[in-house]
Amino acid sequence: MPVALFTDFDGTLVPPELVRRDPSLPLELEHALRELALKIPLAVVTTKECGLVARAVPFAAAYACINGIEVRAGGYVAIFHGLKTAELDRVLRSARSLDALVEEKRTWDGRLAGITIDWRDRGAPPSGLGDVLAEASSLGLKVLKYSRHPFVDIYGADVDKGRAVRLLKALLGVDRVVYMGDSENDLPAWAEADVRIVVRHALNRALPVEGAIPIAYEELPRYIRQVLANLESSADRGGPSP
Repeated sequence: MPVALFTDFDGTLVPPELVRRDPSLPLELEHALRELALKIPLAVVTTKECGLVARAVPFAAAYACINGIEVRAGGYVAIFHGLKTAELDRVLRSARSLDALVEEKRTWDGRLAGITIDWRDRGAPPSGLGDVLAEASSLGLKVLKYSRHPFVDIYGADVDKGRAVRLLKALLGVDRVVYMGDSENDLPAWAEADVRIVVRHALNRALPVEGAIPIAYEELPRYIRQVLANLESSADRGGPSP
């Protein structure tokens, strides 16, 4: 299988303002992706837990979750060795004192692998956030900040989505990858991709992604349908997949 579609989840397949309330794909987009997944491998590369994205996108061939800490493919599950769970637990206790939503991210066996501190309903970053992030950095945890997204991520391993893309390419046996994303944490994945798609929405209008094709979120189902049409046309001609 020479080509695959790898995609982010939060902000790419589900609008960022809806993912906390209803992390399900819009029906038109889901139908288009289901059809595409019958033609080429589809993988989700996300900062969310695998359980959540596997329920939302059960037809994917593989998942790289919690920023690549957990990978599921071919019936196997792999978790990054050396996960700093004790350090994360310590930072989690500090984060719970903030006036913000604190989301725990756990592996399939219940180990704490990441934390998101989210203030999107509160307007401004919570007081004390800087102290929590400084504590996380001092403990050797990976901290991801965003230019316009109203949240910050903390991970128990120094991994990224670029590493996840390389691993999934090997596991799925693909040569070329189209990658769709929407934020700074997708930059390492875009760097590994042959075709880069940046899904535009209100929170990332100014995000620069070199060599990327911008697609408005509302246009995503139409784009997937066009990819399907191109694949079918190529198959009819007996040529290589795009």
